[in-house]
Amino acid sequence: MKNTTLRFLSILFGLKQSRRYFPEEKQVCVFNKRPILYRDFSPNSAQESINELQERLQAQGFLSNTTGKFDIETEEAVINFQKANNLQVDGIVGPLSWACLFYPSLYRNQKSMSPKSQDAVKELQTILNEEGFFKKEPDGYFSRETERGVKRFQRTYGLKGDGIVGAATWAVLLGMRQKIDNNSFLQLVYFLPPKSWFLWEQFLMISFIMLGIYSSPIGRDAPEWYIALATAYALTCIVPFLLDCLPLKPSKQPSLPLLQYAPYVLTGIFWKPIINYMGGLFN
Repeated sequence: MKNTTLRFLSILFGLKQSRRYFPEEKQVCVFNKRPILYRDFSPNSAQESINELQERLQAQGFLSNTTGKFDIETEEAVINFQKANNLQVDGIVGPLSWACLFYPSLYRNQKSMSPKSQDAVKELQTILNEEGFFKKEPDGYFSRETERGVKRFQRTYGLKGDGIVGAATWAVLLGMRQKIDNNSFLQLVYFLPPKSWFLWEQFLMISFIMLGIYSSPIGRDAPEWYIALATAYALTCIVPFLLDCLPLKPSKQPSLPLLQYAPYVLTGIFWKPIINYMGGLFN
């Protein structure tokens, strides 16, 4: 029990990184002679996959002619496609290459969303909803709630928790992952099951805001605890929007994970000016 607690504290405070189930930037490919097998798999299935691959490569301008064979021209087209999409260049169409061929990169505040991208967002939300990472009905809009669900999913399966749905995240979303055991170390790290992680995040935000309220050097008339609690809860609805307006961009891989909540402490310190400002807007 003591060793488990020490390991948890090390990971929580950034002293030691948790083991990743999936690499962030490189793909591990073992499918050169070992295809994915299932009950209805047949030689026709492999032929259909080659046809589909060539059609997709041709549509994206990497292949001139479709032959129905994985020939040298097809391999060269795959290599050029992998180079263009920052994938491991090996000429092998593995999970990341397939995901990149069929699914666009998604993130919040994209400048333009094509109908294809909106359909992909809806499929993303459906998968997240089925596994408890996203509570709302799929609507095809990459909202803040969708981004939070993506980040929780990424953290669960050892991906970079940046909220960007690239080829690696798509590959894991679509099945390249192992089942998470309720007694696994990942569950110890996050205390709560994935469906309840938003409560843990809300608790941290409120705690850091209250820390700022009671440690504020501006004035000494701290409110009663129940008023401070209500104020902190109200500020959790405002702070994310305020942070989006700031030119500061936090590191994608902070050395100390809890530092991402530092702005909430600052919000608690200046809680009175913020509340007065918001009140002036409504008045």
